[in-house]
Amino acid sequence: METAIVAGVGPGLGAALARAFAREGFAVGLLARKPDTGREVAWEIRSAGGKAASLEVDVTDRDALRVAVEQLRSELGAVTALAYNASGFGRGKFLELDPQSIRAAFEVSVMGAVHLAQAVIPGMLQAGRGFISLTGATASLRGRAGFAGFAIAKSGLRMLGQSLAREFHPQGIHVVHVIVDGQIDNPRSRARDPKRDVSTMIPPRAIADAVIAALKQPKNAWTHELDIRPAAESF
Repeated sequence: METAIVAGVGPGLGAALARAFAREGFAVGLLARKPDTGREVAWEIRSAGGKAASLEVDVTDRDALRVAVEQLRSELGAVTALAYNASGFGRGKFLELDPQSIRAAFEVSVMGAVHLAQAVIPGMLQAGRGFISLTGATASLRGRAGFAGFAIAKSGLRMLGQSLAREFHPQGIHVVHVIVDGQIDNPRSRARDPKRDVSTMIPPRAIADAVIAALKQPKNAWTHELDIRPAAESF
């Protein structure tokens, strides 16, 4: 059985990605900074007859990530897919921003992806195939006032995705950057704005389904970047 690692597992998109890969027959390794959601989703997958394991890990800790990848490879099988969904934030008025908050957002959004990609790509090359999805945002393309840290981080992740795609597509590893241009419908966003029309939010499963659609693309028709937004969203 092949394994998909999902990094950044929360109750919204991370959980939806894990379920989606499980439906495709992958064993799923879930990485989360807070373990509760990961354990719940892993239990759900196993209860449905799938194979899953959840580990608590900080994606900015390179050594801990490498240990986690080796543990998942040993327990579940060869890692041929990675969905990187971890994200830093870094919001605030620019002149009041602590530079450390910008650095922290970059470490989570970009360096965590670097660490994991370097840990899993050698095995993908050995297998002769692989798939990597990177979760982006509106800030991947446009820097809003008050979101300098987030924009620096997400635009950096987009550039990382382009570099990985250009280097590894010819070697059989499909890299997809997903621009989530809108609010994801999850418990946190519902609690923040309970009266918001759900038609203006993106269902996590819809994003996960788009990632799986890219996973299934033939090698001579790969998508590198896709954007997803509600019909009501201006762009």
